[in-house]
Amino acid sequence: MSVSVFIDVACKTGESPVYDAKTKRFYFVDIPNQLLFSYDLATEALKPYTLPSAITSIALTDAPDLLRVTAEHGFGTFDLKEGHLSLEHQLSLPDSDRMNDGKLDPTGQYVAGSINEEDGKTAGLFRLRHDGSIDVLHEDLTNSNGLVWSEDGKTLYHIDTPTKKVYAFDYAPDAPLSNKRVAVDLEEEEGFPDGMTKDAEGHAWIAHYAGSCITRWNLATGEKLDHVDFPVSNPTCPIFYEDRLLVTTAADGDDAPHAGAVFAVTFE
Repeated sequence: MSVSVFIDVACKTGESPVYDAKTKRFYFVDIPNQLLFSYDLATEALKPYTLPSAITSIALTDAPDLLRVTAEHGFGTFDLKEGHLSLEHQLSLPDSDRMNDGKLDPTGQYVAGSINEEDGKTAGLFRLRHDGSIDVLHEDLTNSNGLVWSEDGKTLYHIDTPTKKVYAFDYAPDAPLSNKRVAVDLEEEEGFPDGMTKDAEGHAWIAHYAGSCITRWNLATGEKLDHVDFPVSNPTCPIFYEDRLLVTTAADGDDAPHAGAVFAVTFE
């Protein structure tokens, strides 16, 4: 595997990469700088949007110019044509908390967590249901991060970053989480687990913030399968784009060349 710069930006905290195969666009955000980026993979044109408040995660819709998003304190949408952010579903979060990573579940409901920026256990994991109601799926978290589901949709895998573990839960789209257990223990690994995605074999790829790497894990056994070193300190979130991994990074506290860029991992 080789690692190269894919989009040379300097995000303070690049996050939530999303690839739209229909439009051939790649989206990601820089949370603290309140920016959303749209990258046209056909023309290689990068378009930044300056936001009135930070977008923390992105999810696609059927409309080519409308994104579902989480912002600092809730769920909303972003109109790419108008450059307009709407926050339709607000949460009552503590002043020290904001929303963080999120993804659509297998039925299209938005599951997203929050982060406590003062290291207290007040963060949670929430689900915006199709009828507009919001479930509290998990409480007493510190930094809710990566999310993936099993192929049958019956298991949710979730990272609470400071614990250095991937937890598994029994999942149903209309029920609370249950049967919490440890799927992957990263206590001996460098840095802290951040974003997560799955490959075609059902294995997880995890970005290691402050660890200068991404790793691959068997979610069923907890076995480590692969390790890829990065030239920057803070990989934040990986996704697959065709036969490559695209990985956002954070420049915060890292003076390495290209810190904050989007990198591509090519399988050779």
